[in-house]
Amino acid sequence: MRITENNLKSENEILKRLLKDGYVLINYDSRDCDGCYSSKVLKFSSLESIYKSINECAEWADGPFSYSIPLMYTDGSLELNEEYNGGSW
Repeated sequence: MRITENNLKSENEILKRLLKDGYVLINYDSRDCDGCYSSKVLKFSSLESIYKSINECAEWADGPFSYSIPLMYTDGSLELNEEYNGGSW
């Protein structure tokens, strides 16, 4: 689920995970103007810190990016991004 400000569904899911674990893991993906791609997992301890990170990324991003809540499987594990940086320069 993609994270955007004032999206009650994503905020509710984030807050549930923060209450349960004290932190939340967020998938991050970006692509710059040269076609380089980045994928990683970020750890946050508050909803405000997620929004601050999104706003900071929006200031320096050279292309599209997204922050998304990883899917949680029935066993409690998460579908997390594998860390990757690369593409064509």
